[in-house]
Amino acid sequence: MNRVSLVSHTISDGECGDGRRQTLWLSMVTLLVVASGMGYSIWWPPVVRHQSWYWLEPGDIWGTVRAAHWVGWGGFSFIYSSRTGLVTLPGFHVLLTPFVMLSSALGLSETAPGVPPLPNPHAWLLIGPVILACSAVALFAFDMLARTLRISLTRRRLLAVAEAAALWQAIAIWGHPEDVIALGLAVFAIDQMLKQHWTAAGWLLGGAIGMQLYTIALVPLFIGVVGLRRAPALLARAAVIPGFLFVAVAVPNPHATFHALFDQPNYPKVDFPTPWVQLAPKLEHGAVAAGPGRLIGLAVATAIGVIASRRRDNAMWVVWLAASALAARCLFESVMVPYYVVPAIALALIVVTRRGWMRWCLACMAGAGLTDLTYFRPGMWIYWLEMAGVFTALLLLAWPRRMPGEAAADSESLARDHPVQARFGPLRVGAGDHTQPAEAAAAPPAVPTPA
Repeated sequence: MNRVSLVSHTISDGECGDGRRQTLWLSMVTLLVVASGMGYSIWWPPVVRHQSWYWLEPGDIWGTVRAAHWVGWGGFSFIYSSRTGLVTLPGFHVLLTPFVMLSSALGLSETAPGVPPLPNPHAWLLIGPVILACSAVALFAFDMLARTLRISLTRRRLLAVAEAAALWQAIAIWGHPEDVIALGLAVFAIDQMLKQHWTAAGWLLGGAIGMQLYTIALVPLFIGVVGLRRAPALLARAAVIPGFLFVAVAVPNPHATFHALFDQPNYPKVDFPTPWVQLAPKLEHGAVAAGPGRLIGLAVATAIGVIASRRRDNAMWVVWLAASALAARCLFESVMVPYYVVPAIALALIVVTRRGWMRWCLACMAGAGLTDLTYFRPGMWIYWLEMAGVFTALLLLAWPRRMPGEAAADSESLARDHPVQARFGPLRVGAGDHTQPAEAAAAPPAVPTPA
C-alpha cells in the first residue's frame, strides 16, 4: 500500500468513527424529543395543572389522522371535505396511513375532527411516538448541511440540541410533523444542490413540496443557484411527487381541492391576525383566504432568488438567503400560527453556528424570544412589528460574514485533519469522504456558476 492510500484509509476510518458517533448523538436527541413530547402530553396535566383526567395531545393531529384514514380507505374525495383542516398536499398522510390503519385494527380510540375531544385517546400512544420521531428527518438534514458548511463536530452537536428545541413546538404542541419533514427534505435538497447533485436535489425538493406547500418559497432560490439552463430539469423532477398527489385528490373532488390548496382558509379569531388580514378575502364561517396574501411572500422569494443567482458561489449566503425566504413567508401571512416561524429559525441557526459564541447565544435567545412572542396578542400592528423586529435581529446575527482569523484557523484545521488534501491535492466534495481542496478550506464549498 503506497503512502497516499494509507493516509487516505486512516482519514476515512477517522471520519467514519466521527460519523457513527454523530449518528448516535442525533438518535439520542431524537429519542429525547420523543420522550419529552410524550411526557409533556401525558404528565403535564396531572403534574402542573393537577388534573389527571385528560391528556394534552396536540389537537391538530387528529385532522391529520382522519385524512390518513381517508387515504387508507381509498376515499380521496373526502380528504378536503370532511373537516380535516388540511390545506396542503397529502404527502405526509400517505406515510402515516399504515400507522392509523394499525391503530384501527387494534381498536384504539381516537378523536374525530368536529366533535368534542376524547380525554384519553389511546391511539395517541401509537401515533404520538411516530410523529415525534419525524424530527429525526430534520435533525439529520441539519447535521448534513452543517457538515457541508465545515462546521465542527462539537458545534454540530450543540446545533442538534438547539434545533430539536426549535422543532419541538411544531410537533409536540401543534401536531404538524408534515412541516418538520418538509423542512428536513428541503434542507437535504439544499445540501445536495451545494454538492452539485442536481438530480437528487430536484427529487428531494419535490418531496418537500409534497409534504408542505410553504417550501415553494425556496423554488426561486433553487432556480437562482442552479441557473436557467439546469432549472427546467430540476423543476421537472420536483413536480413529479406534488403533481401525482394533486391529481389524486383533484380528480375526485376538484372544488374542495382547489378551495383548500389555493384559498388556504385560516381563522383570525382562532389564530393570530396580522395587518395583512385586512387585505385577505373573506370566506364563510369567519375564515379568510391566506393563499392570495402568500403571493406577496412568493414575490419576495423571487427577488431573493435573483440575489441567490449572484451569490451562488458562496454556500453560506445560499443558506442565509433560504432562511430569509422562509422568514418573508411569515412576515406576509395574514394569519400567523406560532410554528410557522420554525423553518426560518432553524436555517438561521445553521448559519450563525460558524460565528462566535456570543452571536450563537444571542441568536438562540432571539429564536426563543420569537417563538414565545408569537403566542401573545398585543394587537395586529404590535404583533407584526415585534415579529419583524426579532426576525431582522436574528438574520443580522446570522449575516454570513467571515470573522478575522477564521480563514487561518480553517486552513490549520484542514492540514491537521486532512493531510492528504494538504499535501497531495483535493478530493472531490461529495465523492465519499466529503472533503475539500486546501485552497477552499477557508470557506464553505462553493457552487460554481452553471454553464
